Order: sequence, then C-alpha cells, then structure tokens
Amino acid sequence: MKLWMLLLSLLVVVSCASRKLKKDYEVVDASHQEVPEWVNDLDEWLEDEEKDYEKNRYYIYTTEPKAQRALACEIAKTRANASVASEVSSFIKHSFAQSKHGNSSLGSANVSEYIEENLVKEVQAYLNGVQNYKTYWEKRRFKTDLGAKKDMDGFVCTSLVKVSKKNLKNSFNRAQELLQARVSKDEEAKENVKAIIEEAQKAYLD
Repeated sequence: MKLWMLLLSLLVVVSCASRKLKKDYEVVDASHQEVPEWVNDLDEWLEDEEKDYEKNRYYIYTTEPKAQRALACEIAKTRANASVASEVSSFIKHSFAQSKHGNSSLGSANVSEYIEENLVKEVQAYLNGVQNYKTYWEKRRFKTDLGAKKDMDGFVCTSLVKVSKKNLKNSFNRAQELLQARVSKDEEAKENVKAIIEEAQKAYLD
C-alpha cells in the first residue's frame, strides 16, 4: 500500500511539472529560430554562458503586444534601462526602512520624502555604463479560436541590459552624497546615512 501511494505521488509531481499552458496565439515570425535561454531562464543562462557575470548585474523587461516591432523593442529597452535605477532606489529605500539607524535619519530634513519622490530620478541621471545587451522579439498572431479576445497581430519584445557593479557602486555613492546633503547640519544623521548606504551597497552587489 505504501509503495502504491509513493508511486501515485511521484506521478502527480511529474504530471504537474510537465504540464503546458495553452496559448491563445501562434508565433509567425521572430528574431531567432528558437527562444533564447536568457529569455526564459536568465540565471541558468548566466551561469552557462557569461564568464564574467559576477562582475555585472542584469535587468530584463518584456513588453505587452504592440502594433509595431520597433515600438515594442524601444519600450523594452527603455523599461529595462529604467528598472536599473528603480531597483537601486527601491533597495536603498528598503534599507532605510529596515535599518536600526533609519528612524533618526529618516526624520531629519525629510529624507524619507526625498527618497520617495526624487531618488530614482537622481540615480537615473547619474547612472552610466548601462549596456543594451540582447534583444529578442516575436510576432504573435492571436486567434479567437485559440482563446484570444480578438484576432490580431502583435509584436512582443524582450530586452536584456547589463551594467557593471563598478558603475552601480558609483550610483550608491551618488545617493549617499545626495542624502547626506539633506542632513548637512546633523553629523549623527550623516553618519547614519553613510552606514545605511554602505550596508545597502554591500547587500545588493556582493
């Protein structure tokens, strides 16, 4: 009885792992014959193909279907690039919220408000070295008989960008300068800001 239950459990696991979701479109054109591995499993691809991946960070974005291929890929590149500054800023914001130093620093000179409203733009403006690394696009033909809401063609584009950790460190340093400037008359708060940014940088990049 136990053996039967074990075999049944294994069958259920295999069935769940191998199930395929039905798509409401068919791919009628694409930039590559096969979907690149980095599109579906970026971590696996990095370990297999990128010798220096530990020196960089990678960001990926896939669009919703668009009427034009050029538009879809431009949006993908723009959003992938923007996600770099957004992720760095969000990580800094989270680090302030979680840090033991956070309460005194955030209460001084509206640092929290500055992080919320301006830090992403400042990091984006200062960030350099972001490389539009790889692009993959598909032309998808959506069909109502496959379950789509309407018959239509749409281009979906995925963009992969990379940036060196060295350049990202510069962004953390810039963030530190900007935030310390908000508490320039409070030496304790300045030291707290420095400690939080250093902790955040180490956690994010190491």
